[in-house]
Amino acid sequence: MSKTVDRVVWVNAHPHTLATRLALQNDWTVVTGSRLAARAIAARSPQTLRQLAVAHLRHPWPNCRVASGLEALRCLRAVLGETLRPKDRFGTAKVWLPAVRDLLQSGPQLPLLLTDEVRSLRIRQLLVVARAFQQTLHDQQQIDESELYWRTLDLSPTPKPLLIYGYFQPRRDELAWLDAIAGPGSALILPQPDHPWFADVQQSVDWLQHQGWTVQWDSAAPQTCGDQLSTQFLTAAASPPAAVQAHHYDHREAEIRGVLTQVKTLLNRQVPARSIVLIARDETAYGPQLLDVAWEYQIPVRALYQIPLLSTRLGTWLKLLIEVLVAGFPFEQTAQLLSHPLCSNPDREFWAIVRQEHPQGFAAWQAIATAHLDLDLHPLGRVNQARRRDTWVDWWKDCLNRFNLYQRANRWPRDILAVNALRQHLADLANNAEAELLTWADFRQELLDLLESLTVPAQPGRGGVELHGPQAVLGARYRYGFVLGMAEGLFPVPIQPDPVVDFFDRRTLEDYGVRLPSAAALARQEALYFYGMVQTVTERVSFSYAIRQDKDEQLPSPYLQQLNLKTTEPPPKAIASPEEERRHGLQAAAVDPDDPVLGLARHAWAVELRRESEAAADEYDGAIALPLDRPDWHFSASQLTQLGQCPFKWFARKLLNLNPPQEPEDDLTPSLRGNLYHKTLEFLITFHQTNPDQDLTDPALLDRTYTAAEQALTLPALPAWEHRRPEQLATLALVLKHPSFLPAKAEPIALEHCFTGEWHGLQVSGRVDRIDRTPNGLVLIDYKTGSDRPQGIKNAQGRAVLDLQLPLYQDVAAPHLDSAASVQDAYYYSLSKQKKIAIPKDQQPNELAAAIERCKTHLTTGNYPVQPDVKGAACEYCDYSSLCRQGDRLRRKTQGERA
Repeated sequence: MSKTVDRVVWVNAHPHTLATRLALQNDWTVVTGSRLAARAIAARSPQTLRQLAVAHLRHPWPNCRVASGLEALRCLRAVLGETLRPKDRFGTAKVWLPAVRDLLQSGPQLPLLLTDEVRSLRIRQLLVVARAFQQTLHDQQQIDESELYWRTLDLSPTPKPLLIYGYFQPRRDELAWLDAIAGPGSALILPQPDHPWFADVQQSVDWLQHQGWTVQWDSAAPQTCGDQLSTQFLTAAASPPAAVQAHHYDHREAEIRGVLTQVKTLLNRQVPARSIVLIARDETAYGPQLLDVAWEYQIPVRALYQIPLLSTRLGTWLKLLIEVLVAGFPFEQTAQLLSHPLCSNPDREFWAIVRQEHPQGFAAWQAIATAHLDLDLHPLGRVNQARRRDTWVDWWKDCLNRFNLYQRANRWPRDILAVNALRQHLADLANNAEAELLTWADFRQELLDLLESLTVPAQPGRGGVELHGPQAVLGARYRYGFVLGMAEGLFPVPIQPDPVVDFFDRRTLEDYGVRLPSAAALARQEALYFYGMVQTVTERVSFSYAIRQDKDEQLPSPYLQQLNLKTTEPPPKAIASPEEERRHGLQAAAVDPDDPVLGLARHAWAVELRRESEAAADEYDGAIALPLDRPDWHFSASQLTQLGQCPFKWFARKLLNLNPPQEPEDDLTPSLRGNLYHKTLEFLITFHQTNPDQDLTDPALLDRTYTAAEQALTLPALPAWEHRRPEQLATLALVLKHPSFLPAKAEPIALEHCFTGEWHGLQVSGRVDRIDRTPNGLVLIDYKTGSDRPQGIKNAQGRAVLDLQLPLYQDVAAPHLDSAASVQDAYYYSLSKQKKIAIPKDQQPNELAAAIERCKTHLTTGNYPVQPDVKGAACEYCDYSSLCRQGDRLRRKTQGERA
């Protein structure tokens, strides 16, 4: 220390050693940039510059406070509405707030400029908005976070001896505040400024020297790996320290797994977790996947970067609830809301009822929730009204309590913090404006703003290996450091202009005494972050990056070139988790008998290998070798068609009973339209049989009959049905008017006629839409809503062209109705085209008999392979594509069978 009581700026290339020594020499207040920096120099009761400023602000002005993020955003939104009047006040406020804060942070007073002095319209607008924003907050006895240091300077702070460490590139407002609060004997430690990258630090040193500070240079030699590496970064010496490594990986997950494997090796060697640090320039990009892999590896990792409350489970549920309220309780979104982990967790019986009833709208969901969940949703149905702000807050608190959300969130540490933050800040929505009336849309937007402005740590907790960004570790100390994402475009990050004040406007503002960071200054800041980051590691530093990210190739960071580091292949990766050991054990000769999972996993692995190979189909492809010993089994025409098109499709549906969940139609699907047509025509022709003189084309009769069909089918609420219904009636009217639908000499004698019998040695059953008696014999008719004939079963060449349905009707249904009558014809009738559907005449009876024999062979041998027809007609509307996985593997199977 100097023998005088002068305030000293210590300039040192390696400031940690000096700070540690000075921290023990004097009875001063230690001011550090972070708790990590304070921990590195063993500081007792450290404070930050902000804490000193807030404490000093409260002393003379107990009623003045720093506005919260939500309050600042709300204030700026009001100011923009009065000044610029943008169409989107909410979005504009979010974009403008950083620029307004940069302007307030740049100096103690905003420049007083006349309108004609500044040519840039955007700068004039920014000055007007910033001045109005500042004044509005002051009228409410609040200040914005960005002007905290300037306003406390107006209160004549009492200086005291300070040791300031960790503020390696202080901003202009921070510099002015520490100059005002630092008394005689204070010491400020800054990194070495004798380099172009430290031009901004040199300006700070010069300014402090002008304020009476004494500058002292400390030329201590580099002692640690990080110190040597920082010197290497500045001088680009021939070779980096031996303890520095750089590796490239194929992709990001491989990089994360490789790095965490090295971390686990250190932990297994009893290296304390607090001695290891993970660093990523973009923590949010690496954090989620890194935390997942760390959980798998059983490595305690703490990610202390802040994420919006909107990204937590609690925030996701709240946003989903808002979407449900806005959309009026639609089926899909409401089902997602109730199935969320933070919600009521309904059981399987509840979801079965939901699928059957397919509720749409608040009333339908309220009825089901009350009956089966004992959950009253009544308050949620009253949002389309204006209320006082405090009433809206009380309503929202009631919703959270109604779903028991606070207790359910206690299962996860991050969500516990999210709940506490939400509880604490909900009152901000009602602060000082209880009588203000808000619509639901306005309150909803303010609530979303609150969820975005509140933040919680990504992975809170105690102890463990920490994940940080480079700025957070400035001044800290670790033995081992792992820097991820050392790729071009990731570290350093590209310099992007502000959307409100670009770099050209910033140069213009400098003419009026407003200094905002330029592009060059931001680039120098990135270099300083890296310089300070590498100094934090004392023993070993490892850099890594992924060669590919998604589909893009990445190059190494230019900082690695500055260090003369070339990336190499990573060392062979050790097994770091039970899951990885199991993946390795899949192909091992022996199986761990104590592992309850590995045996099953190896079996599943073998099944998949065989499925994807050229080997013949086995039981997992439907070849179960169990004959269908069910003489009472009745086949319908659709069953036989499925069996004849793809045996596995019939096997999955009928033998395995893998039917999709039954849900009502929520739109006019072809099947629902067909059911309506069939039922309407059945009612009309039944009416015609007893009232032959009644005109079936009478619009009133058709409307009444169609209504009866809707009621018989329990037609669900369909979108815009009142506008679509006349189109369906018009189609049916055309059908009834066309002479081909009900020929003059044809008498309908059976409608929806059910039959059973034996056909080609199989028990069959079915239903014919209509059977007419004509002078020449019976006519069997099957209605189709489309204009194409239905797909048949496969012929010998594998084409689905053999019609099965009409021959079955002719051979079994007609004799079942009248054994003495002959069959004149059987055809499909297109209701949409009002005509018969042509059927190829070249189909030979022996072809159909041979195809049915192939079907019977599948039944008698228990062999139901995945063998769709060659054009894939069986796959077009199949529910089992994820189970059979037809595709390239079927071609390999076919090649194996031919071989």
